[in-house]
Amino acid sequence: MKRRGARSTNVMDAPKYIELKAREQVLEVVQAALLPNLWKFVLCTLWTVLPFFFLFPLWRQGTWGVVVFAMWLVCGILLLWRLCVKWSRTVFLVTDLRVIDHDQRGFFHRVVTEARFEDIDEVSVSVKGIVATLCRYGLLTLHLHGSAADIQIDQVKHPEHLADVINDLRSQAREASHAIS
Repeated sequence: MKRRGARSTNVMDAPKYIELKAREQVLEVVQAALLPNLWKFVLCTLWTVLPFFFLFPLWRQGTWGVVVFAMWLVCGILLLWRLCVKWSRTVFLVTDLRVIDHDQRGFFHRVVTEARFEDIDEVSVSVKGIVATLCRYGLLTLHLHGSAADIQIDQVKHPEHLADVINDLRSQAREASHAIS
């Protein structure tokens, strides 16, 4: 997203729930592709709509029928809301200083992993399957120095482009560190 009136640059705004360092600029904001998760959204939507097909039989049961209908509907709405929150708040950011993987796993559970470009040994891309190839999404893996766990971002749109951006920034970080020493 670009601000209105801002100069035409590649700098983007970071999501509000991610704190950046001073003078850090966001270059890429990537979310998981919607297509592989579409079946979850369809199932949750069906679960939310399904009690309306049993509206009259449930309401004829009296108070208990109305309670079952309401609980079923609330459960469906909460499941759909949870799925939307998880999908919308799971993002991968590439800044000019580091990469940040913000993984929302539930309402109150998130895992944030970050790595500086100097700590990344290798960037690999894996696209598996016909649908993933046609829709251009895949797995991006960042292999880190030493015993640090690798960062894997699944269902990334255009993973080759993102790997190129990260590799370019890795090269710039290495050149800058060699120039200093």
